[in-house]
Amino acid sequence: MPHAQYFVGIDLHKTVIQICVRDAAGEVVVEERHRVRTLEDGLALVDSMNRWAPARLAVEAVGLNCWFVNACQQRDYDILVVDAARLNLRSCGKKTDRRDAQEIARRLWLGDLDRHAKTYYPSDEEYALRQLERIRHDLVGQRTHLSNRIRALLDAYKEAVPQGTLYGKGQLDDLRALRLAAPDLECCVDALTHALEQVQESIRRLTVRIRERAKASQVAALQEMIPQVGAQTALTIVAELGDVSRFRNARAAASYSGLVPRVSSSADTSFHGRITKKGNKELRWILNQVAVRLMSTHPEVRKWAEPHRRRMHANKVRTALARRLLVGIYKVLLTGEIFDMRRCLGAA
Repeated sequence: MPHAQYFVGIDLHKTVIQICVRDAAGEVVVEERHRVRTLEDGLALVDSMNRWAPARLAVEAVGLNCWFVNACQQRDYDILVVDAARLNLRSCGKKTDRRDAQEIARRLWLGDLDRHAKTYYPSDEEYALRQLERIRHDLVGQRTHLSNRIRALLDAYKEAVPQGTLYGKGQLDDLRALRLAAPDLECCVDALTHALEQVQESIRRLTVRIRERAKASQVAALQEMIPQVGAQTALTIVAELGDVSRFRNARAAASYSGLVPRVSSSADTSFHGRITKKGNKELRWILNQVAVRLMSTHPEVRKWAEPHRRRMHANKVRTALARRLLVGIYKVLLTGEIFDMRRCLGAA
């Protein structure tokens, strides 16, 4: 790609796009603010950026930039997607769209973004897979919330709560047949029951789709090799990790999940604290869920965890196991080797 003559910082919002362009000397040559109400308006703006070619573009990794980044990539623009948290634009003083675009363009010109703020931009298929399992996860949380609200209403009047989960067909019929102390309460329970039924149906449909997508080679391999890993768990891990070849090593993969300790160093002294929790929280959550199941059911894992639990809290042991599992899964996805639990635990 030709050497860039212009450096374009873009602050992207739902209907407003702020642009700052710096030349090869770092001077601001263009500042524009565009109102973008439709996709056609946005694509026309992307086409107009060709007047600065050859140029480098940088935009924050926000949830509404997919159309913009895809349009730039289709036109072979050199675009960089950067992590908003690492940009830390609030530290630059008063935060406005104009200042944000100026700072992004300045740091792009300096080359700072490539070293410190560049982030991974998933393909459309990877993004869709992530949304598939994340939305199911959110719906399961909504189902739990609705169930708890119904139980709270019934407990307030010592009404018998249907046995088992409340979203089964028999339990839903029992809830509809309930008669409470006031008509308004019955209306509330009916509304919650209807919402619970709709959420459960949505979860069922997503679960069917996830099982279909889990037949892919990498997902199916994880299901077969790792104990306590089903279709939902395997698909979540594969989707959230994305292309594992982008990580320099296993430590980088662990850092991406937030399963690395905070480090404070001064001279020859270093202190390692709690995990950073900076990174992909969905990946960190699912690995912890697998670790909990393995610590309670897998004999080798229980044997490994027993001496650790004598000297540290169970949550720390679980987190350590989650990181070990991530390293093992990273190696499986990168090299295609067979997952070995003993090797993962450091016993082989």
